[in-house]
Amino acid sequence: MMKFSDGSDQFLKGDRGVTYVSRMQCLQAAISQQIKDMENGAPDRKLGVVSFNREVTVYGDGVKDPQTIAGDKLDNYDYLIENGATQGKERMQMKVNESAKALAKKIDQMEEDGPTALGPAVATSIAMAAEGGAGSTVVICTDGLANIGCGAFDECKTESDFAKVEQFYEQVGQYAKTKGVTINIVSIIGDDCNLESLSKLAEMTGGDVTRVDPVELTKNFAAILSLPIIASNVVANIKLHKGL
Repeated sequence: MMKFSDGSDQFLKGDRGVTYVSRMQCLQAAISQQIKDMENGAPDRKLGVVSFNREVTVYGDGVKDPQTIAGDKLDNYDYLIENGATQGKERMQMKVNESAKALAKKIDQMEEDGPTALGPAVATSIAMAAEGGAGSTVVICTDGLANIGCGAFDECKTESDFAKVEQFYEQVGQYAKTKGVTINIVSIIGDDCNLESLSKLAEMTGGDVTRVDPVELTKNFAAILSLPIIASNVVANIKLHKGL
């Protein structure tokens, strides 16, 4: 999932002829590389993509035309979860060795645009991943502050407003935990991003939070996705000698 906006098309004095790569391009390259790696090393896995800006776009495995979530639906938690579960069934049918080319093409066509419907995208992605069963993983990649739909911070003015937003992330995190879905956060260095709330999602589900330079995205995606989920919803009892 992603939203990027930067001034990569601008030049400083004297830097004509130098090639600049935007954060969006870095992210596209990182995801494309992971698709190739999975296609070759873990062809039976299923991989889906959800992007977000002023809307949420559900690509899933990339085989079908994407679904767009917009308007009042971005504020409807129940809809986002129910729809995400439906999209998980309908748009995550192909294994990565079957969907790699179509998904890579969809990713290459993505463009950066506007605000950040982060919360609705998170809820949608978790519900989709939950359809894959316990042990599924969601990687949230963002460089922006949630400002549209559920979990938006920009219009919070009172303690009650902030409490409502926190409740949303708590609810999403509990849902993911119950379904055995691990959430990992990749925050792009350079812009405001409310890591406090997002970090709770990772903490509740046994995931990681990483802040990275855009050019390191490929390496970090590889590190996150290479870690197998051994178990979920597990309680460990440790017995120590009386002397300890």
